Amino acid sequence: MADVAIKKANGTLVPLILSEIYRALTICREVGKFFQEQWGWLAKEEIYRAKISKLEGQIKDLKFRNSIQAATDEGEEKKLTQENEALKAQIQKMRIATRNPKRSRADERLISSLRKKALEYQDELEKSEASLEKVRAQLAKNAEGRAQFMHQMKRKYEGTITNLKRKLTTLENEAAKQAKDFKADREHCYALIA
Repeated sequence: MADVAIKKANGTLVPLILSEIYRALTICREVGKFFQEQWGWLAKEEIYRAKISKLEGQIKDLKFRNSIQAATDEGEEKKLTQENEALKAQIQKMRIATRNPKRSRADERLISSLRKKALEYQDELEKSEASLEKVRAQLAKNAEGRAQFMHQMKRKYEGTITNLKRKLTTLENEAAKQAKDFKADREHCYALIA
């Protein structure tokens, strides 16, 4: 084509040069679009990684809170058990003291007051044992509730991870397709240039 333009008396090379420049600029613009799409994909990947790390942090926090709650419940149960043992020991001492054969009037009053205290302590002991049973029931209920909650959180976390992996795979496939299309376009443009 250049030969024809040169052979003509009024022909110039300017249109040919301008068409080559225009073709090169078109190729550069397509390359720019490709890289912009790649950068967008990388930004999305960073967002997904941040979400994953946030979910993992939440799971660690839940595990820590559950361990603290279990330690608190166990300490309360030990305290109630110790109080019950002390009350039982006091009641036993009072029963032994009430079986003494020789008693004076002062002793009788002391014994009757001790019997009253023994009955009060017996009532407190029963209340404490009832409270201990409630605490044990609450511990069992809390353990089941925590287990269910952890299972739900694990399912939710695994579901989120699965969704993110699907999205990541889709984005990778799109990126691969765009790269393949870009390569084909580039080869086509080079073929046109050559």
